[in-house]
Amino acid sequence: MKKNGQYVGVDEKYIPDEEKYVNNSVNNEIKGLVNDGIKSIRNYVSNKDNQEKIKNTGRKGLKILKGVGIGYLIFIGFVILMIIVIFTIVFSNFFKISKQSDKVFDNATNIIDNIIDKADNNNNNSNYSSYDISSFNSDLEIYRGTKYGSSVSILLDNVVMKIKKNSNHPIVVVYGNQTISNVDGIISLKKEFDYNTKYEISFDYDSNGFINKVSIVNY
Repeated sequence: MKKNGQYVGVDEKYIPDEEKYVNNSVNNEIKGLVNDGIKSIRNYVSNKDNQEKIKNTGRKGLKILKGVGIGYLIFIGFVILMIIVIFTIVFSNFFKISKQSDKVFDNATNIIDNIIDKADNNNNNSNYSSYDISSFNSDLEIYRGTKYGSSVSILLDNVVMKIKKNSNHPIVVVYGNQTISNVDGIISLKKEFDYNTKYEISFDYDSNGFINKVSIVNY
């Protein structure tokens, strides 16, 4: 019978010559070459000098393999060591940054708390708005500096009005050796200023920012 195009289990003498897949002469030649190769290898290996060469070659090969193995292990160990070092550096820097950020946060919190405390203290110390203070001072401050006696007279009229309307904001007027805080005394003081003479005017303020003192000196 045939299997895969070849005769199986059939004596070679019954196979037609044109269908035989191996030429006997070629087959014998191949067998001879194989036998010669085996003999050559056997003779080479059985030679003492060749055996030494084979041993040396084998030893060198083992050394190379060992070297490669050791080098590989060294490389792996180096990589692991670098990972540990990097992890340690990152870990330590993380804690340093964390501590620094906590310190910065605490400092910022303290600064903000101080600002809030100051603002609260200012609010507690003064129940007046900036508008109230500006409205009280503005029609007096326009006379600051060097003015004629006519302007000084108007200034004193304004001071009298402030005192009458704002009893909780007293104002004293200082001129020469006189310090006057009552309305009648300020009205009488107006007579001492000559309209054509120059005078120097300045102001002092209380803790809330209101004018509480008007100083007049001869120019």
